[in-house]
Amino acid sequence: MALRQLCKERVYKQSGRGEIVMTIAEKLRNEGKLEGEREGIEKGKLKGEREFAIRILSKRFGNQLTEEIKDKIRKADEKTIDYIGDNLLEITIEELKELLK
Repeated sequence: MALRQLCKERVYKQSGRGEIVMTIAEKLRNEGKLEGEREGIEKGKLKGEREFAIRILSKRFGNQLTEEIKDKIRKADEKTIDYIGDNLLEITIEELKELLK
């Protein structure tokens, strides 16, 4: 059976009343919406971690933390941001520059 036909079919709740729960299309749409919300939350969390790291590192390094380094932190992947976050108090400016190459 084609996907379009499946999407038009109704999924029935297995109860004594036999009421309609939702179409397959509605179910897929809801699942997609939830997945999108989760991705948005993760992206927002990562953005917040990046900005937090920049604030702390700015206090530690002052003018040594250039706009170029800040931009690299804003573009860094999650693994790099986790490493920076775990080492905020120990990392040197030289280590940070090397890490962000």
